[in-house]
Amino acid sequence: MIADIWFDVACPWCYIGKRNWEEALSRFPGEVETRWRAFELRPGYFTEPGPALREIMFTEWGMTEEEIRAVVERVTRAGHAAGVECRIGEVRPVSTFDAHRLAKLGAGSGLAGEVIERLFRAYHTDLANVADRGLLTELGVAAGLARAEVERLWDGDAYAGEIAADQALGNEAGVTAVPSYRVGGHARARNGALSPGDLLALLRSAAAASG
Repeated sequence: MIADIWFDVACPWCYIGKRNWEEALSRFPGEVETRWRAFELRPGYFTEPGPALREIMFTEWGMTEEEIRAVVERVTRAGHAAGVECRIGEVRPVSTFDAHRLAKLGAGSGLAGEVIERLFRAYHTDLANVADRGLLTELGVAAGLARAEVERLWDGDAYAGEIAADQALGNEAGVTAVPSYRVGGHARARNGALSPGDLLALLRSAAAASG
């Protein structure tokens, strides 16, 4: 069975969702091929870090301090429950385009999960600039990719077409937020931060439908 998951490195719920997905898979007896699909939340964004997200929430999104505190606490609690640290108020948003390209390179070697895990941790826990190609190279090598292979990635626009195709496919599948999951033969994706139990139910439903 095939599962498509749309994600963005900058989304804390995607980091949490990855752990929840892995927990669901550990409880599901069938074979599942996970295909990680790119969905940029900020296409064309800056490659140098700007203000922290807490400041953006206040000055650009018009949220109150109380609202911001509630969001930070909710994400922090959910992250701890999933075994990850999400420092949502401190992250400094940047372009995730090259990070998605690195994930695509990893997928070609069966290392998408390892690459994406390191990208999530770098951004949400270590507060690193995941638009920096030097850092991305080191993350790719740590995940098991050959250094020369990763460095060649920055010589051109490899995987740009695949990223655009993922975005278009997501639009067709009804992806309006990430993470979003499309399992088995379903035409539409399920949006939202689903629990391991919800994801397990989704897997079982898709398996039953496929007969």
